[in-house]
Amino acid sequence: MVPLIDHTFSGLIWKLESDTVAGLLYAETRNSENRTVGFSSFGLENGKVYFEELLPEEKWLTGLEGGRQGVLFLHGYKSDQSPEHKAIIALDGLTGKQLWADYNFALEAFTVDGLLAADQRFQSKRTILLDYQSGNPKTSSQNQDDPQEIKYPQILRLLPQNLTGLIAGEITGEISCLNYNSYLIISLHTQNNGALAQHLFIIENDKMIYHDLLNENIQKLQPEAFVLIKKHLVYIKNKFNLKVLNL
Repeated sequence: MVPLIDHTFSGLIWKLESDTVAGLLYAETRNSENRTVGFSSFGLENGKVYFEELLPEEKWLTGLEGGRQGVLFLHGYKSDQSPEHKAIIALDGLTGKQLWADYNFALEAFTVDGLLAADQRFQSKRTILLDYQSGNPKTSSQNQDDPQEIKYPQILRLLPQNLTGLIAGEITGEISCLNYNSYLIISLHTQNNGALAQHLFIIENDKMIYHDLLNENIQKLQPEAFVLIKKHLVYIKNKFNLKVLNL
């Protein structure tokens, strides 16, 4: 198996979001040394890099909200010390060009009909539905959430007996596991002389067909290593490397 996307950033991968309908994957990366944040866009079907570590106008206090209908949404922060969001900035998911921005609203939710936003000029909460493409107000009687087609691994305490012989080293900690078609995707940690390493495996018919070493010589157990977006296995290696496999 050869990754469709194998991309190393200059900044630390901070957050990933997908737009499953448009087939886009977005990344937020941060460089604490020069206090910059960058945003990148990838095609999940073709592996294309549409834009890479694009710098916003506010180079640090900006974050990734998510994407819908080919539009990437960013937010600001009220201050350096507060996690509270402010403002909505909409970028074209293919070019990175700004489509619209509103600094009076904060994003509340993505719905099937549009973006639900809260007007921050009022003490009591007032929400409004905005069109994804233009930011113009819309009317809707439903406002149903618009979830993404993403599968997350289950957590196992022990590896099935028939698979233990495939893994070299002493397994420690919980095991992340996900079945997809004929594939079994597993992420786990091994320990050797007190040093931890994190691995990703793909197994088919009790045979290992793919292995990647995600982290080595680490001091503590890392969180879940992968997600499945439709048929695309998405994972991070060494905190700077994004990889996507089409299964």
